[in-house]
Amino acid sequence: MKILFKNITLVYPEKDKEEIGDLYIEDRIIKRIGKGLDINGNVEVIDGKDKIVVPTLVDIHVHLREPGYEWKETIESGSKAAVAGGFTAICCMPNTNPPIDNKEMVRFIYEKADIVGLSRVYPIGTITKGREGKEISEMGDMFMAGAKGFSDDGSCVMNSEVLRCALEYSKIFNAPIIEHAEDTNLTLEGNVNFGKISTLLGFKGMPWVAEASIVARDVFLSALTGGRLHIAHISCWQSLDMIKWGKEHGANITCEVTPHHLVLTEDAVKEMNYDTNTKMNPPLRTKEDQEALWEGIKNDLIDVIATDHAPHHLDDKMVEYGLAEYGISGLETAIPLVITYGYYERKIPLSKLFKKMSYNPCKILNLPYIPLEESVPANLTIIDLSEKEVEKEKFFSKGKNTPFHGWRLKGWPVMTFVEGRLVYREGKILW
Repeated sequence: MKILFKNITLVYPEKDKEEIGDLYIEDRIIKRIGKGLDINGNVEVIDGKDKIVVPTLVDIHVHLREPGYEWKETIESGSKAAVAGGFTAICCMPNTNPPIDNKEMVRFIYEKADIVGLSRVYPIGTITKGREGKEISEMGDMFMAGAKGFSDDGSCVMNSEVLRCALEYSKIFNAPIIEHAEDTNLTLEGNVNFGKISTLLGFKGMPWVAEASIVARDVFLSALTGGRLHIAHISCWQSLDMIKWGKEHGANITCEVTPHHLVLTEDAVKEMNYDTNTKMNPPLRTKEDQEALWEGIKNDLIDVIATDHAPHHLDDKMVEYGLAEYGISGLETAIPLVITYGYYERKIPLSKLFKKMSYNPCKILNLPYIPLEESVPANLTIIDLSEKEVEKEKFFSKGKNTPFHGWRLKGWPVMTFVEGRLVYREGKILW
């Protein structure tokens, strides 16, 4: 395989840099990067106008549902969705059945992902046994088997002493504790953000303090222990204030935001006529929160953009709003949402946006980062900046649950290379 991309925008997230140039791939390796390259022989030449190339795109917050919920998603279907969405690697959350709370489950994920052979799949182990929040799981065994971090995602570790111990213990492995920040005493049976929309529509609300109070507690515990803390799916400005305080006072903290919290607000629940695909956890919040999240992207208070890909069967969403499951399918719309609303609408540089989807997540979870350099495997994504409509029926994910169906977005992955192998090209999975 010999492919020459001419006059393509090369994005170097780790260098905060982007430039126009040529990229030549031969036999899975980036052979040359430069300007005005002329390669002899049988070479496929692709015009890079209105295209960009980004290395090592990673989504560190994905629910693959296997084992236990294979009717929602499997490692195979989720891996297909990942490479179609432009991601060379993903991290799968442990809220499966049984949960990923021992070394055998970690190995199971790796074995299944290797059989599929598309994106790299890195397991996240549980913080506590059975995700029950009572007793620390066998973190050492899981880490040695390949777990990249620890989380009870979908549930918050409500016991402060348990979380303190987890932060202390995880320092041995230099692996982060990934917290789903939610005081469930304040959110039980909640459907939407507590405020204007919950009152107007008569839904039980989920207040911002349910998130921010746990973030504050966890920031203090991180400061106390020195343990690495990563806060998942931040949704309100109060949480960001707590994280800012922690970073300014030396706590070892990182955080992430989802594309849907950047693009949608609580008003979408009403505007989309109670579409259950607007039901998230944490919920969509206010315009003020949304602006604070974008500011966190710009000033680098937010470290990562991650999808919280939560695929569901149609039956889980085609019910009354209060009975519907939380979450949306996010892998295949993340990049166009970020490019359309981050780059085009808010004029945030591509290198800054993609640093939060490549270099930063790799650094936080100690994952291999393969840059755009000569003589290294092509581990990269080609993105076409032209506009296209979201068509959920064409998702490779089993989960067609998206609020973005019919939206016109710019910036769609058209080729994904994983460690030299071209695994996705223009709507087709290449085994």
